Amino acid sequence: MAIESPKKGRGARARAEAKSRARGDDKPKDDLEPQVETSQADPIDQWADKEDSPAYTRAKKLYTTVRAAFENKQEQYDALNEYWHIYHAAPDDNLKYAGNTQGYIPAVRDSVNARCKRALKQLFPFNDKHVEAVSTDSRDPRTVKALLEHYIRKTRLRATVRTNLISGDVTGQWNLMVDWLTDKRMVTKLVARNPVLEGGDEGIERLPGMESHDDVLTDPTETEETTEDEEITESGPDIVDFATEDLAVIPATCNDLQKAEAVAVRLRLSKSKFEDMVETGVFIEPKDGIDKFFKTSSERSRPNSPDRPKKNASEAGVKTKGTDKYCEVWMVYTRLNFEDDDKQKRSGIIYYAGEEVILSIIKNPLWSGKIPVLSESVDQMTGSFFGKSKIEPVKFLQWNLCDFWNMGQDSAMYSLLPIWAADPMKVPQWQQLVMGLAAVWPANPADIKPMTQPQLYKEAAQCCDVIKRQIWESMDVNEQMMGRMPQGRKNNAMIGAAQQNQDMNISDHASRYEDVMLNPLLEMLFEFDQQFRTTSLAVQQMGELGYKAAIEDVPVTQWGEHYFFRWSGTEFMASVQRQQQQIAWLNVLKGIPPQMMGGLSLDLSPVLVAGTENLFGPEMAARILVDNRNQFTVPADVENEMMHNGFEARVHEGDNDVEHLQSHMKAAGMNADPVGLYKMHMQKHYEQLQKKREIQMSQQMPKPGLPGTPGGMAPGAAGTPKPGAVPAPGGPRGAQNPPGAIQHDNMVDPTAMGRG
Repeated sequence: MAIESPKKGRGARARAEAKSRARGDDKPKDDLEPQVETSQADPIDQWADKEDSPAYTRAKKLYTTVRAAFENKQEQYDALNEYWHIYHAAPDDNLKYAGNTQGYIPAVRDSVNARCKRALKQLFPFNDKHVEAVSTDSRDPRTVKALLEHYIRKTRLRATVRTNLISGDVTGQWNLMVDWLTDKRMVTKLVARNPVLEGGDEGIERLPGMESHDDVLTDPTETEETTEDEEITESGPDIVDFATEDLAVIPATCNDLQKAEAVAVRLRLSKSKFEDMVETGVFIEPKDGIDKFFKTSSERSRPNSPDRPKKNASEAGVKTKGTDKYCEVWMVYTRLNFEDDDKQKRSGIIYYAGEEVILSIIKNPLWSGKIPVLSESVDQMTGSFFGKSKIEPVKFLQWNLCDFWNMGQDSAMYSLLPIWAADPMKVPQWQQLVMGLAAVWPANPADIKPMTQPQLYKEAAQCCDVIKRQIWESMDVNEQMMGRMPQGRKNNAMIGAAQQNQDMNISDHASRYEDVMLNPLLEMLFEFDQQFRTTSLAVQQMGELGYKAAIEDVPVTQWGEHYFFRWSGTEFMASVQRQQQQIAWLNVLKGIPPQMMGGLSLDLSPVLVAGTENLFGPEMAARILVDNRNQFTVPADVENEMMHNGFEARVHEGDNDVEHLQSHMKAAGMNADPVGLYKMHMQKHYEQLQKKREIQMSQQMPKPGLPGTPGGMAPGAAGTPKPGAVPAPGGPRGAQNPPGAIQHDNMVDPTAMGRG
């Protein structure tokens, strides 16, 4: 984890902004372009070179405990190595059958992938709205939600969660690390500027607007395009999933990572990264240089130092020989007394490169004092921080499945090749009898007899199918999740029950991931943004429904603003399946008389907003439902000025159409309306004026009856339910649902039971 240098405080930042405004530097900037941060970072307080400090003494003693914690994970290393071999379908010594066939049936891998796909769909619905937030001031924090949605897209969290879900099923542990990274790079921009006149100031007639800088005279009447280099700084959160083998918690019986005595994470740093850490002050310069710390995996003597990235690269067919030199560093979070007079311990970070090498002892740079590591077991076990792999109960089944399959393949090969029995006394040339196309054997047919091998592959296939189904059942996977339909006769009740069982298992799995990983992650991302972001940020703002989607500038969030965040993935998927019941209940609400409301009033706008957003997404819904509260009438003269400058002016219902038409016709005649903006705007005014006249005429006519309610001047719309009624099955075949409705037996909501 790369530690940032402490940024300037809010007070220092405010003073710097005030000085900038006093100098007149408050000109507008392009929000879409990363801003260059020119402020100097404060130096990092370092205790690794203070050997007489209590923090250094504590760090020397803690190394032995951390080393023992990693050595005690040797049994876990061996087990995880077996699990990853099973997932990657890599044969190992656990396969007992040693025949000609070396096939591998990836039943466990397919089950893990199926669980990951269904859970990922629950966690990341299609509408790109993942965050729910409640503020302490009772206002809708849509700007903060848009900011977190921006970070979710920028960090590609969906791809990270996919690998994290797979690692969780294989290792039994979900692991994420959050960091704030700053990247500086040079970019080349194309800019337009005034050309430089040759010859300097001498012999050139001065024109109005000409300027001379450093004996260079520019021509203001012409422009030319040129390139210039600029250094920009991009910063933002970084979310990384790391291997369970690289995490050690002291004590191992602690269930809460934030309450542990020490949390150690094994890092693998390249030489350039190591040098950057030294340059920024996070590491101290080792006395004997840094070259001795960089070794390959084969050069390291400790057997309990697995290199999961190297193994994954090897599984992908990429060798790392000659390119895998790295420095192994242990990053340990613990509580330390940094000064002799400290009465209370503070959160700190220790970096070890060996028993006698302490690279860094610094205070935790996070204002919250939290450990930026999220680690939870998939299925929590009492008295243990680490969980148990989903593969552990089925690993023997997977090995037996591969053995039986290979035995069946060998049997099929033998049974397809006939065996000939010949008497060597009667057929002395038996060694010359070979198989060939249209072969002629010089032997008596009565002395040669064909034989067949028993077809054991049929029984082997049945055994493999039974084992495969048991693996699916043990891993909460059914045939439909594997892309197969159940065997035998099927009806709606059977299909509905299978879908409900599938949704119940995956929803429970996804809900736990939301509670223990994604909800704390949202809170941590917000805290990182409060502390480290120093410039405004342009994000895509969906906003409240009825507001037009736009790019909004998000200022630096002030520390102390409190919000409660919740991931809304599984909740959204459940709400989609309950929309039909909600529509039916909405019809009941419409039929309740006002005198029975008990002082309540019925406002259906939130229902319209929620339904339109779920069906069409927030971006399209903002154009379907337009909130007139955000539209204000604009004077005709202002609209004329806007259209004269090439901007489109919108027509508001509160406009005086007759007055606006007269003003626009006069303005269009003066500038000839070259692009037709006035013409299109006046056409909208004509349409709106005609609509207002039609509404005025319709109000003078008798009112029709309510839909579905006989009364008034009309009997109502045919097929529309009466207000206050819930559509229910009637007759032997039941009522017909609206077009596109989900059949009751096909509802995957666990609360909606099938018939029968």
